[in-house]
Amino acid sequence: MESSQSPPSPPHDGPATLEPLNTADMISAGFIGNSPGLRYAVSLLKQFSTTDMPVLILGETGTGKEVAARAVHHWSGRSGNLVDINCGALPGDLVEGELFGHRRGAFTGARDDRGGLIEAARNGTLFLDEIGSLPRAAQAKLLRVLESGEVRRLGDTVNRKVPFRLVAAGHALLLNDQGFTLREDLLHRLRGVVVTLPPLRERAGDAELIAEYYAREHHATLAPGCEPMLRNQPWPGNIRELVSVMARACSLASAGVITNTTLRTALSLGATFPSAVPPSHDPAWVKRDAYLRNCIALRWSVAMIATDSGVHRSTVYRWLKEHRLKVQ
Repeated sequence: MESSQSPPSPPHDGPATLEPLNTADMISAGFIGNSPGLRYAVSLLKQFSTTDMPVLILGETGTGKEVAARAVHHWSGRSGNLVDINCGALPGDLVEGELFGHRRGAFTGARDDRGGLIEAARNGTLFLDEIGSLPRAAQAKLLRVLESGEVRRLGDTVNRKVPFRLVAAGHALLLNDQGFTLREDLLHRLRGVVVTLPPLRERAGDAELIAEYYAREHHATLAPGCEPMLRNQPWPGNIRELVSVMARACSLASAGVITNTTLRTALSLGATFPSAVPPSHDPAWVKRDAYLRNCIALRWSVAMIATDSGVHRSTVYRWLKEHRLKVQ
């Protein structure tokens, strides 16, 4: 599990070499906000987007790491695609075949030659989310790919040149009690430039701006007096949680006006159970109820749930699917 320790905050004004961003730049990158910490992070993303350096994006769940990766690809001007991979959701026994591809007959079920996801990112951007979940064997092969610029499919003897740009993302410092969750040599290779996205609780005034933007997009308005409630929420799920609350609020709003009461109801509905509650003696419901309460207690963090349960993240994703629960 990654450590909950936060990395040192960057200076809010940033180095003098960074180009300032206007509101249009921020919106084009998919970010809404005026807080100095966010503007610093997005400025870094834009400044280094046209280089070949790997980018390592750090931040809590829901802070917008995937949005940041898409912004880097957009600004890079690369002709290839953005290939988005959640490493925590890849089945452990299929990771290498998915990433590097395989030759026919390389393993049971490999009926044809197939290129992997790295080859799909040719001349584009490969985004590895939850990079800390990548198995160690796959980490070693990824390091070789980054150093040589070549991919060898499973069961093959031929190396293929694949130009691509790597963007990786993880939670906090990619550390746990035993040390790095990544091989240190790979971690050093990934750190071409490190960009930390601040949590919403440290982005003064941004929660209100995001809520207003979302409301306008859904033909609703925020009534006067909603700002303090939005500002004072801890938002453990960050932007993902706020957007979820606003989606419920827009559905509940009378005549398209979101009031304090609407917001309060939308917040409370995020932690309640369905109205049609099965009998408490139903073993399946009891199990789901216990799991749901654990998810809420651990702030819906897949990494925290996996560590608390002593299982791999892919197992947590399977549990969530079985219980029809979604990470907010």
